[in-house]
Amino acid sequence: MGNSHISITKAMGINPLGFYASEENDRYTSSHHALDQNERGDWKGSISDEIWRDINGYITSLGHKSERFPEEAKLLSFLIHHMHLQPHEKQLINAATSRGSIDFLSQMQVDHHSLPVWTSPHSTLGFPSSWPALLHEADAPLFFQSSTCSSFGLTLQNAFAWLNSGMADNFIAAAVECPTAGLTIDQMKAIRIYAKDEAIPYPCQSMDFEKATNTMVLGEGAYAFQLEKNNPNELAQLKSVGSGMEKINHSTDLSPTGDCIVSAAENVFGEFHKGKIDLIIGHFPGTKLGDLAEKTAYERIFDNVPFTISNKWKIGHSLGSSLAANLDLAINVLHHQELPKLPAYIQQEIAPPTAINNVLITALGFGGQAICAVVGR
Repeated sequence: MGNSHISITKAMGINPLGFYASEENDRYTSSHHALDQNERGDWKGSISDEIWRDINGYITSLGHKSERFPEEAKLLSFLIHHMHLQPHEKQLINAATSRGSIDFLSQMQVDHHSLPVWTSPHSTLGFPSSWPALLHEADAPLFFQSSTCSSFGLTLQNAFAWLNSGMADNFIAAAVECPTAGLTIDQMKAIRIYAKDEAIPYPCQSMDFEKATNTMVLGEGAYAFQLEKNNPNELAQLKSVGSGMEKINHSTDLSPTGDCIVSAAENVFGEFHKGKIDLIIGHFPGTKLGDLAEKTAYERIFDNVPFTISNKWKIGHSLGSSLAANLDLAINVLHHQELPKLPAYIQQEIAPPTAINNVLITALGFGGQAICAVVGR
């Protein structure tokens, strides 16, 4: 992707741990998870009611009825507002999501005998990007794309391309996902990868490579990062991004050796020496095959696999924004030089790094596409 110096100058997130700037307030000092249960007993990672009240109040203050808008659009608008951006001509906002507003459409069908006229435009995949663009102070475009759980990785690749081409000199890379309604949870249950509703210490056993059942838990999350070229006032640097594909037999298939991750890493390490990686923040969705395949992939990529962690055991899997959650955590770790507290079941074969300068973050999506990126200081 080239050797250009891409600076991350602002970073914010909203997830089950709260609403924060990525470099502030270490949110991973406890080994307790932040998951909750719905009325059916399904595990999920929810943004707090207090934050949602603030978000809905913000939407109302703009003269809109908050119930008319999907959660994804409201979250992204709220984030953009609080980033205190300085809009100018060559600013671009690119957001990612996996599922878009599918749960909003489902709720409209439940709540209304006859669908309101605004249901169709408000429930499209692109609406969570187009509507915040109208609220943004600049005339700069905002666009969305979706590529299952690797969606935000494409946003990072777009950031490299647009900034290096000169088509933008300020790029907002964002991701948002609210997949915790019953419809989406039921879809994950249908393919038998969702956590059971048992009251266990860690409902999502991400990086437990000996678990007997699948334990994926969906979580809500929205993140936004401002990227520029060669800005000395940076939180971190985006040093390399690469993607990879593998041939699959069905839509949820994955090779047991994680071929797409290996391919993505090869692209990343064509521009950055893999020996400089101090930490891996992996995808590890909590499924039996997915976690093992990723572990195998890292063993193929590295002669000595760096210290490896996950955050899904704590905040759940936010699908298309999961790589953004990893980037958010990477910035926090680089800033504080402290690793998050991990559950006792996550066993490491090596000692944790004493200094963390470069972090590999990974996402893997249905369809056999993986994204890897290096973020460092």
